[in-house]
Amino acid sequence: HQSDVLGVYRMVDTYNDRPVYKQEGGENYIYYSSASSSWLVGTVVGHQYGWLRNSSTAASSARWLPDLVGGWEYRPLVRSWECLEGQESWLSDDGTLRIEALKDIEKINSLIQDMKNSAEVE
Repeated sequence: HQSDVLGVYRMVDTYNDRPVYKQEGGENYIYYSSASSSWLVGTVVGHQYGWLRNSSTAASSARWLPDLVGGWEYRPLVRSWECLEGQESWLSDDGTLRIEALKDIEKINSLIQDMKNSAEVE
């Protein structure tokens, strides 16, 4: 799938009464679309087109992204829609595709900064 959507996302806003997450160092967002009852990863919040989506039954009730354990699908990289003839436009054959919350990220960042500061002092 598209490696451009990989990375760390931080909550920056809300949309459809759910958080919006922005990719650090990138242009992608994770947001909930009430029109399609799914979470999407794409470059424009609110658009129905994205690179990843979760339209599982859990998606419509999940208030927070970390509540979704599985169900992510991706769009295949193709040059034209003719390549998709007879196929679904979303694929779910990658069992490793997941979105996870980083636990204690602020604490980890603080510890890293403390280590850098102590190295500078010595």
